[in-house]
Amino acid sequence: MRAYIYRPEEIGLTGWPDGLLRLDGVIPVTDPQEAEVFICPGPLLLFNEARDMDRFPYMNGNEQRHVFFDVSENCTVFQKPCIFIRCNLKTWMKAQDPNSISFPWPVENYAECVDVPEGGFTYDVSFHGWLSCATRFDATDACRSQPNLTCDLALYSNFTGAIYYDQEGIRRRAEFRRSMRQSRVCLCPESIPGDFPYRFFEAMSAGRVPVLVGRNQVFPFADEIPYDEFSLKIDVDDVRFTGYLIKAFLDKTTDVELKSKGALAREYWLKYLNRDNWPKIMMYAVRKKFKEFGYLNEEPVICV
Repeated sequence: MRAYIYRPEEIGLTGWPDGLLRLDGVIPVTDPQEAEVFICPGPLLLFNEARDMDRFPYMNGNEQRHVFFDVSENCTVFQKPCIFIRCNLKTWMKAQDPNSISFPWPVENYAECVDVPEGGFTYDVSFHGWLSCATRFDATDACRSQPNLTCDLALYSNFTGAIYYDQEGIRRRAEFRRSMRQSRVCLCPESIPGDFPYRFFEAMSAGRVPVLVGRNQVFPFADEIPYDEFSLKIDVDDVRFTGYLIKAFLDKTTDVELKSKGALAREYWLKYLNRDNWPKIMMYAVRKKFKEFGYLNEEPVICV
């Protein structure tokens, strides 16, 4: 696919910040007339208003061929038919930017957590994280209060990412990995309304059943990943029943079945969500959109 890659000076910038968009296998061209796709390497976070899209000189008439990427909490909508690949895509945002593509947050490959410890699981529920909002407080409290539900909870008043390489951050990450490995399910309450929590994709990476407590999330590759087969979803209106719903789920699901669900979660994470393969996965997502638009005849295939 021939790609025109914008230079920062074309839109009034001196350079591109971190968060570059890379599509695997594109052929760069300097003549926009030859381009099949137009790429903005800089993060969508740079643009805070709909009129910022007018800064792109080749936008007019090529809106559907323009691709942007964002791995931030920016919620600006542009009301353009461009392809916006976003890690924080919410249902109301997609309604206004309908060609948006939901994408996962970039999480580690937790391959070391996949194997269940000898002797089986130690805990029913794991959550190690920041109590950043009422949903997280209420979900963890509901689990802790549920009879006969064993929980491994480590609740922090600050964001681990801010101390990621400090001694305390290193300790927390090690405990988090241990906890996921020893637990049947991973509690994943939203931190920002409508945003996917990192914990959801971390649980998939670790081969564990994620329990999403939230609303208005747009699932990445929802037409290809059977999330209902390996995860449990709880609406925020039912957050006070989180512990009860998890207990009911575990009562009817054997450990063998839990391992199978976790293995399925990791299989789909490796194929569609693994950050090590993002350029290939993003290209696949864009090609799917182009097929939808009628720009491609062949069916896109994901190769990772």
